[in-house]
Amino acid sequence: MQAFKTVVITGANKGIGFGILENLIQKQSYKVIMACRLFELAQKSRTKLIEKYNISQDRIDTIELDISNSDSIDKFIQEFTTRFHQADILINNAAVAVKSDDFNLEVVQFTFKPNFYGTIELTEKFIPLLTQNGKIITVGSSAGKTKYLKSDDLVKRFKNPNITREDVFKLAEEFQEHVKNNTYEQNGWPSWGYGISKLLINTYVKTLAQNAEVKNKSLQVYTCCPGWVKTDMAGDEAELTIDQGALTPVYLVELPHEVNPDYQGQFFYLQKVEEL
Repeated sequence: MQAFKTVVITGANKGIGFGILENLIQKQSYKVIMACRLFELAQKSRTKLIEKYNISQDRIDTIELDISNSDSIDKFIQEFTTRFHQADILINNAAVAVKSDDFNLEVVQFTFKPNFYGTIELTEKFIPLLTQNGKIITVGSSAGKTKYLKSDDLVKRFKNPNITREDVFKLAEEFQEHVKNNTYEQNGWPSWGYGISKLLINTYVKTLAQNAEVKNKSLQVYTCCPGWVKTDMAGDEAELTIDQGALTPVYLVELPHEVNPDYQGQFFYLQKVEEL
């Protein structure tokens, strides 16, 4: 019998993360670790799926993780290493969106912490725990596209084929500085912390493809948009069900475990590569 591939999904207790989890555990190929901030909710979701699909207890496990908190990330890495040693796939799904029209530095920093900085911190600390030919799949968003920028210079910087990790962090800092000084509009930035957090993480994944350890381990790195999905974040007006939203992330999970240069570091929507 083929050994299970171990998949870690952040924010897997509800929404798209739960949809990905439910899709994968119906296949006889995966063991999933739910990495969730709300540990009790994760345990309830785990029990629900084990009973629904009559699968063995060890097919789904849970570890507490708040990607907004560095100490929580370190604790997660330590616990995961002790219990499971390594994984085949990391799915960065956890994120936040502020449900109000408020736009200020506090809202931007609250959004950036998990969606950008925390996701990157977890990713880079988790790379050593990924197997050779493993994968890092980040749930980005079509909200994170350059068409929402109002400056040709900004678009050019984001679309630079040689953009580096440092360049992406500099863009993140600039946006926050302009929001702080209320100069974002004249500098071509929209008043949209969530969208910019997703543009930054989508762009970071392109730079991750050039990471020396990623190359050495032949890791595949992708970002994707699940679509506009009916979740707590998007609301009931959204077009897609959670099951439909899981399809593109699961498509990337199931791609052959070998780097395809045409796909590496790219953004996927509806199971196809799209430009940012």
